[in-house]
Amino acid sequence: MKTNSLDFDAQALREKILDLAMRGKLVPQDPNDEPASVLLEKIKAEKAELIKEKKIKKTKPLPPITDDEKLFDIPDSWEWVRLGDVGEIFAGGDKPKDYSIIKDEEHQIPIYSNGIKNKGLYGFTEVARVFRPAVTLSARGTIGHVEYRSEPFLPIIRLISFVPYDDSYLKCIFYFLQSKQLIEKGDGSSIPQLTVPKLKPKILPLPPLSEQSRNIYTTIRKTSDFAEV
Repeated sequence: MKTNSLDFDAQALREKILDLAMRGKLVPQDPNDEPASVLLEKIKAEKAELIKEKKIKKTKPLPPITDDEKLFDIPDSWEWVRLGDVGEIFAGGDKPKDYSIIKDEEHQIPIYSNGIKNKGLYGFTEVARVFRPAVTLSARGTIGHVEYRSEPFLPIIRLISFVPYDDSYLKCIFYFLQSKQLIEKGDGSSIPQLTVPKLKPKILPLPPLSEQSRNIYTTIRKTSDFAEV
């Protein structure tokens, strides 16, 4: 099959932009930014509050990040974090028995599965499982395909959800999870797939909030074909 050179060039540009963004080299850094370590403390406090309110369950702590795990150098004001330390990660369940396949029905909760077509829309139901903004990743088929979800939804089989403890940094994670450096093609001997246990310890760089909102979102969207969120 002949490859369209324009498509190849666009993908190469996309990967280059992501690589620069994750290294903190996409735009100049501001030394006056509040460091990401402050954001991490806020995330820990929000997680503790959610546990106290019994909105999430307490989980076992993930191991500290070692120098050998770090993929590249990042600015001093940034932090490496494990994905499972900054949000809930869980797999979707079976499809509900009483779902609707009508795509334009109002006042219903969307059901999402894996896939790119229609952003994985499977149908509609009356009950949501995820009520806060989240990111989903296809666990099978279109492995690693990432979608941003701003409204309540119900994830089903072959879809993994990441729900941050505070949605202020979700857009940054959404963009960074699109990098092939962070998400592999999947595990499994017969049928490759992403799994929750493999995703939770994944590490990614976390910039200061001001760096995220001031530069990363706007620059990525203006210079490539990334999805709008």
